[in-house]
Amino acid sequence: MEVIEPVHLSPALVVDDEPAVRQRLAGVLQGLGCPPEAIAMAESVAKARDRVGERRFGVVLVDIGLPDGSGVEFIGWMRRHQPDTPAVVISAWRTEDVIVSALRAGAIGYLLKERDDLELSLALRSIERGGAPIDPFVARRIMGLLAAPGPPGGSSPVPPDGEPVPSLSPREREILRLVAQGLSNREMADLLSISKLTVECHTKNIYRKLVVNSRTEAVFEARRHGLLS
Repeated sequence: MEVIEPVHLSPALVVDDEPAVRQRLAGVLQGLGCPPEAIAMAESVAKARDRVGERRFGVVLVDIGLPDGSGVEFIGWMRRHQPDTPAVVISAWRTEDVIVSALRAGAIGYLLKERDDLELSLALRSIERGGAPIDPFVARRIMGLLAAPGPPGGSSPVPPDGEPVPSLSPREREILRLVAQGLSNREMADLLSISKLTVECHTKNIYRKLVVNSRTEAVFEARRHGLLS
């Protein structure tokens, strides 16, 4: 799922098994300019798949715990069948394995239900500018996972499972560092005095080498491999 460009919050699909939560998120989306008729609802993985099959969505908001499966599994299914539709997790789940699994499955963001409507609105608004919203609590947990000591003696980093470290060009590393800082493609192009198309080509090469499909996942994999310092 290429999440290089800003995405649209309309039309939107809300996937949650609690009616009150679905209505709450619909209200947040409406406050961001998404008309009521452009918001679809689903209370299960099966219903969500049906909805995705019926129309294209600008964004899908997904809970993790659903009656007939996991939101992570649904995000993975979307990645295979609707790779151009971004998914954002909005859930009460905050365990490290679930968070990492969701991001690796292709989610471009992970937000917590406990945040108030204004906080969720600001996070979702950032998607329209090309951002990948991560709840501060979630971000701290991820940074904790990535803060493990590197290999002694300054040797080349190698992930615990023995995977080879992807080889990135100096320009690709430079762009990856800017991606990690949250800059948009246009901002990176202006800063580096190159075209936006060139930035997009470099970003696609980074995704291919890291075997990822989103900015969030690229940053996670880059840190795991020791490519960001």
